Order: sequence, then C-alpha cells, then structure tokens
Amino acid sequence: MKKFIYISLSVVAGLLLSGCAKYLERDNPVATTDDKWWSLESDVRGYLDQIYGGIPGGSLNYSWHSNSWSYLDGLSDNMIFKADFMGDVTNIPLGLGTTSTSIFEQYYTNSYNFIRMASRLLEHYETAYVEDPNIKKRYAAEARALRAWYHLMLFRMYGPIAIVDHSLNADESFVKRNTQEEVISFIVQELLTAEKDLPSKYTENDNYRFNKGTCYSLLSILQLTVGNYKEAARYAKIVIDRKAEFGYDLHKASDPATNSYADLFTYNGVTSPERIIYKKGANTEAFFRNAPRSLGGQAVGSPTASIVNEYETLQGKTIAELGGDSLKIYTNDPNYRQNRDKRLTVSILLPNETFINRKFEPFKNVVGNIDLIGQTQSTQTGFLVKKYVDPSDVSRPYSGALGFFVLRYAEILLTYVEALVEDGQYSNPDVILYLNMIRNRAGMPNVDIQKYNTKEKLRELIRRERRVELAFEGTRLFDIRRWKIAETVLNGSVYGAVNPATLKPYVVQTRIFHPKRDYLWPIPLRETNANPNMEQNPEWN
Repeated sequence: MKKFIYISLSVVAGLLLSGCAKYLERDNPVATTDDKWWSLESDVRGYLDQIYGGIPGGSLNYSWHSNSWSYLDGLSDNMIFKADFMGDVTNIPLGLGTTSTSIFEQYYTNSYNFIRMASRLLEHYETAYVEDPNIKKRYAAEARALRAWYHLMLFRMYGPIAIVDHSLNADESFVKRNTQEEVISFIVQELLTAEKDLPSKYTENDNYRFNKGTCYSLLSILQLTVGNYKEAARYAKIVIDRKAEFGYDLHKASDPATNSYADLFTYNGVTSPERIIYKKGANTEAFFRNAPRSLGGQAVGSPTASIVNEYETLQGKTIAELGGDSLKIYTNDPNYRQNRDKRLTVSILLPNETFINRKFEPFKNVVGNIDLIGQTQSTQTGFLVKKYVDPSDVSRPYSGALGFFVLRYAEILLTYVEALVEDGQYSNPDVILYLNMIRNRAGMPNVDIQKYNTKEKLRELIRRERRVELAFEGTRLFDIRRWKIAETVLNGSVYGAVNPATLKPYVVQTRIFHPKRDYLWPIPLRETNANPNMEQNPEWN
C-alpha cells in the first residue's frame, strides 16, 4: 500500500506548547501508560468524541478562535468583524497578514493535532473490548472520516499539504508537501473506505456523528473545490437520491404561517433534517456576540452593503436590474415596504428595524445612543448579523443552547446545481428544480427561466443564491477563492448602509488583497523555519 508523506515534527513541538499538549504526550492524560487506555469501549468512544471537538462552531470557540465559522465571513466581502478578540480576522482583510499571524498557525497546528488523534485511534482501537464488532468498526470509520475532514479543511486553506496517515515518529521529519493530486486521492480514499462501515443515520442523541451521507457530501465539496464538476455532481446526486435513507431534507416549519428559512436558525432547527454536519451547543454565545449593544450584545459582525444589495425583491428582481429611482429607494431603505427576500431580515438587522422591542438606530447621533455606528462594540456598517440571534436567548445571552450548521442539505443542493451548470449541463431540469426548492422554502418565486437560460446567467443566479442562502455560515471565503473573484471583491473601499444625513453609503474601510499571494494562507513561519524542505506558499516568503 502506498505510503504518504508526513509533516515536520515542528507541528508536534508547537502543539506541546498549546492546551492540547496532554493529547500529544499520552492518549490518556491520567494513566501511567497509553496501553492501559485502549481497553474499554468507553475509552474509544470518549477519545472519538474528543476528535469531533475540532468540528467548527458558530460563536466564539475559546480554545480555537479561528474555528468560529460565523466570524470567518469577516475574511470575506460579507462582513466586517471587529471585537476585542480574534483581531486577525479584522486585520487580514487590510493586507496585514504575515506568516506569523496567529490564526494561520492556530488553524494549521490544531488541525494536525486532531489528525494525529484520529490516527492514534485507528492504530489502537482493536485492542479495546467492544461487545458489538460492527460498532467497533463504526468507531474506526468515524475516525477515518474525521481524519479526511481535517485534511480537507487544511487543503482548502493552505493548498496541497503534507498528508498524515498515522501518528508521527522521530524518523519522519523534514519532508515535502504532497501534490494536489495526492491530497485529493487520499481524501477520496479515506471517505470511501469510511463510508462502508458507517450507518446511514443515527438516533437523535448521536446525530452529530458522521454517517454515509456525510462522506458523500464531503466528497462533493472536495470535487467542487478543485473544479471536478462531473464528480461533484455525481456525489451530490447520491446524497439527494438517498436523502430518505440518510434522513436529510430541507427544513420545514411545523407552523405553515412561519417562514421555514427563519425557523431553521431558531430552536426549532435544533433537530432539523437539514443537518449533515451539525455541532450541538456551538452557538451558546450567539446572542451575546452578535446582538446590538442596546440589547446587551457586542455587535461583533457588521454585514456590508455588498451582501445586503444581493437580496432580490419578492418579485425575483435584483435591485440593480430595477435601476433608477427603485435602486435608490432600496439602497436607502433595504427592506422598503417589506418587499425583499425574507432571508435578508432573517440574517441581517437593518437600520431602524425594531428587534425584541428595541429600535436599532445606528445613525441617530445623540448622547447616550450606544448603537451609534463606528463605536466600540457597535455596528461598523449600519447593519448587524441577526442569523442565530434567537429572541428567546435575551435573558441568557452567554448560555444559549443553539447548535451550528457546518454543512446542511441546502448546500448540497446548491453544490449539485452549480456542478451541473459548470459542467455544461445547464439545461438539465434538475438545475431549476432544486433552485426552486431552495427559493420557495424561503418564500421566493420560481426562477425566471426566460431570463436564466444560459450558463452565464445561471452561474450568476447560483452564486447569488449561495451567498444569501448560506450567509454568515462560513462558506463565502471558500466560494470567492474557488471562483477567483477575491481579488475583485476584497480590494478597495467597503461600504455600509446609507447615512440619512448625507444620503451616501457609509465608507467603512479600504481592503487589500494580493492575488498572487492571498488565495492561500501561508504555512506558519515556525513550520518553515523548523523544516527547510517545507515549501512556503507563493509570495509569503
């Protein structure tokens, strides 16, 4: 069997300085030897749950800041992030990232730690007593699928990486990165191998675990990332065709009068069939971090005018195509006469909107207005992120119980239709069928097939649908990278809401994106210093 290249031991050295050191020194931090750890089923299951711990969440992750995906949109054109934590997310879009930037090192180091843990489980699980041999094989398959997940995420951030398919030893230092083809092949092999021993679905208590559908979903995401559209469509279609087996579907509110998209991000969505990868309790501070200061929040995420202007009217028109006076009206008052896609007000708090009995007035320049634009812990654009800010959490802003959708069924539908269009199959009826499902669920009309009838027009629509459907869920950075539009959307002035005093959009900041450098994060300086064979990404030296 082919052996893959391994990463420098500088990663291990870095991790020994971190809070995860106990897992690198011993699998069982309280036992005298590791041999005594791998004996009971509870040991294996407990260790496996630790590996799931690296799955990203929504609000602040205290042990792994860069794994808070709601804030990852601050690195995209969707949002300005400003807080007294995760300063790198504020500074990187200004062109201030370096090979020593902590978010780059933290993501790299922590990901490899979880890969090591998955490898340790695969090397030792057979010695444990597990009464049901199928459950025992399932544990190993979960670890293998998780190892593939962490490789995939490293690949999306840093490009071709060093593959780790077992725990490291001292003889495996100072090696080179694998090629892109090798990384893709490894992830595919891991997921297809894992899928064989995973169940189709779990009971509710175990529904955070990876199943067969998770593996096919990740295969589709991988292939979309690298532009292998035929394979991306094939794997996504497996998920769609077998959705009943996997327990997947678009969320539907139990009350017909409730918008199902809005319902999804409340406590009614906690057990939704839309979950593919879902982290329980990973949005405990969503209210505290995102709500306006007048409601006790920190207002850390400020959406840009760029994303606000993407939402269509209820008639399915973009405000840009309306033009003239209508464009001016909707620019000044984004939800004029409540005539915009409902996903706008589900995801974004707009100026002068009343939320939880309090009017949000970012441009009211009077003494005592703690929501005034530009202040510390206030909106930077005139808008705030509202997705996941559940009004029922107002009395417990630090300790909500919402989870976070890392990957949901709607994204697989969008992956499928994008892959079909990019593969030249834009006339396939599935494209319109699944776009309409997503739009109708949010209360939007069917796609205008007279207007969206070419590859170029459907690409435009799909990219807009991905942006508004998945807003503030951490996907936008990956999208603008693979579409190679980051150099356009992340360069120049960033605008917020229209200031009623000047009737001009509020200018927030000027961003800088270097296209020869910034499509990939750098390999951390500590890694390249320790291993002269570890090649740095272009322009980061």
